[in-house]
Amino acid sequence: MAAPKAGPGQWFIKDYGIDKVWKKSTGKGVKVAVIDSGVNTDHEDLGGVVTSAKDFSGLGKDGKTPIGGKTTIHHGTAVAGVIAGQGTGAGPTGVAPDAKILSASMWLGPDRPKESGSTREQAEKALRWSVDSGAKVINMSLGWDDPGWPESWDDAFAYAYKKDVLIVACVGNASQGATQAWSPSTVPGVIGVGGLDKNGRVLDDSTAPGTAVDLMGPAKDIPIPYYSGGYAEGQGCSFASPIVSGAAALIRSDNPKLTADEVRAKLQSSAKPVAGHKAVSTEDKPDPTVGWGRLNPQAAVKAKVPGKIVSAETELADWVKMHRRGEAKAKETETAAPDESESPRAVAPTDIAASQSTPIFGFAVLGVGALATLVLLVASTVSFARRRR
Repeated sequence: MAAPKAGPGQWFIKDYGIDKVWKKSTGKGVKVAVIDSGVNTDHEDLGGVVTSAKDFSGLGKDGKTPIGGKTTIHHGTAVAGVIAGQGTGAGPTGVAPDAKILSASMWLGPDRPKESGSTREQAEKALRWSVDSGAKVINMSLGWDDPGWPESWDDAFAYAYKKDVLIVACVGNASQGATQAWSPSTVPGVIGVGGLDKNGRVLDDSTAPGTAVDLMGPAKDIPIPYYSGGYAEGQGCSFASPIVSGAAALIRSDNPKLTADEVRAKLQSSAKPVAGHKAVSTEDKPDPTVGWGRLNPQAAVKAKVPGKIVSAETELADWVKMHRRGEAKAKETETAAPDESESPRAVAPTDIAASQSTPIFGFAVLGVGALATLVLLVASTVSFARRRR
């Protein structure tokens, strides 16, 4: 069978050597969960891609019906397309086009209905469902503008690690006020992803520094399927994250015997230096700006498993033992799970073409709209512009 081909505008497919990996692996046999605003399964670029879906917003939806405010409702469909788009028409071909998507929808963005419960609780339930539904990779292109997280997440993430699931999350965007990486990228064991521009340099607005940063991926002008039909282009580490998730799916498909920890190690150990960034990572300490470096899918697939493997489960357990004690425990809980009407608050992308009823085909230079402060960070400083002829 012929290898897949990149869709229009997918500059990063060749730049990152993904087209070469496709000769060896296309993600077949791997389920990737997308915890986001829901995936429109009727979109032509996602036909047959979503095999299971469930909603956790409390609104009685189905995971296949995009939910959220006008600035966030498109998000889950876009992320799913980056991972497993089919390259239909003018649509993008996903990094792992033969992978299957599990869609776990939750409320992202402003104006959360009263009947929709805590977004952190929604995320926890979505995480557990994803694991139980057979996900081998979970993508979380969302977050809270706070490095901490509630204690309930300790068990949820530990459950995923115990079940051999790899979790990838964006680290947040400086353009949204992120001065350090946000949760859930900060949870030990999660691969935190920041953004690079088309020249492979740090895209300052589309990343945030911190010890949670593990890898950097493309975050500029990423072709995506738009939730109501047609296509658009996105910007931000929300889209660098699913590119890393797709790469992980390629590795897990190529060698199903690898554990999640081994896949994480291969991705990190094979990373390339980031252009224009002088600081370097040491064996046990990634650089706080670029982590281990630029994603290198081809090298990651070929790489031997490093001799020293860090267990995500152990890493998290050690953190819990150190930080969930006495006053530190109370302080962490208070910081991580405040009333959602107060700080920390998160930011979501703004759809700069929201006034248009439906997208059309073609291309347009991405513009950046005003950013809105919201309850939940929907995946990064993402801005969208529908492609024009």
